[in-house]
Formats: sequence, C-alpha cells, structure tokens
Amino acid sequence: MEHVTDRHALEVLSTAESLRLLGSRPLGRLAYVDRGAPSIVPVNHLVDGHTVVFRALHGAKSDALLMGRPVAFEVDDHDPSRRVGWSVLVRGTATPVSDEEARRFAAELDSWAADTAVRHTIVRLVPDEITGRRLRERTEALVTQDQGPSDL
Repeated sequence: MEHVTDRHALEVLSTAESLRLLGSRPLGRLAYVDRGAPSIVPVNHLVDGHTVVFRALHGAKSDALLMGRPVAFEVDDHDPSRRVGWSVLVRGTATPVSDEEARRFAAELDSWAADTAVRHTIVRLVPDEITGRRLRERTEALVTQDQGPSDL
C-alpha cells in the first residue's frame, strides 16, 4: 500500500483517520495561554463528531480557555522499539457546552481531580485545523509529496 508523505517522510493522515486515532486514546495534552505564558496539561477527552470535548476545572485554566484565544490539543502513540508512531494535532477555539450536553458528557469523562466535588466546566474544542502524521517502519512503500511543514 502506498502512502502520501510530507517532506520529512512522515505519512500524512486524512481527517477521518486523524479523528479515529484521536478517539482511540483517552488521554491527550491541551495547550493554551494562561496569563501570557504557554501551558500544557493532560486531559481526558472524547471525540464528538469533528470536535474534542474535555473537562476544565474552574479557575485559571477554564478562564484562560474560554477567552476565545486559540488552543491546541494533541494525542499520540509510539513504539520506540520498532520506531513507529503517530501524532494528531487539533487547533481551534474552546467553547463551553450547553447544560444538556454537559450532563451527557460529564458521565463519560473521567476527571483528574481526586475530589469529585470540585467544580468543572465541560469544554468543546471546535477545530480550525486537524492534522495527523504517522511514522511507519521503513520497509513500507511510501510516495513522497510535500505537504508543507510537519508538526511532528
């Protein structure tokens, strides 16, 4: 099977494959700007259509997320012994979900907070861009096509 690759010989994943992989792991990393500094935190998430849904504890993180600024979310996996892996990056804007949606998602989303009484907001990341790359074993056939800079 032939695969389209970027200039770094990484397979370029379709949006559908990127979303499938994004939903295959429960934990990802959320990147946002908090008080002028970049922050990256692990969050449990769900894929809902083309969006990512997660919990944000009330406070600085939820305040920073809901200011309409760009955020990013990344999920990956790798096998260092075989030197294979993949990475999916979602860039977009975070918005709070409706109360009805929050009740539905709250039951499905695990929380990192030890205290289950801690208040949180259920947040939806609406993507402007979804990109995915995969590093395959070198024995597989590849077709090179420059897709621009890689995020891996």
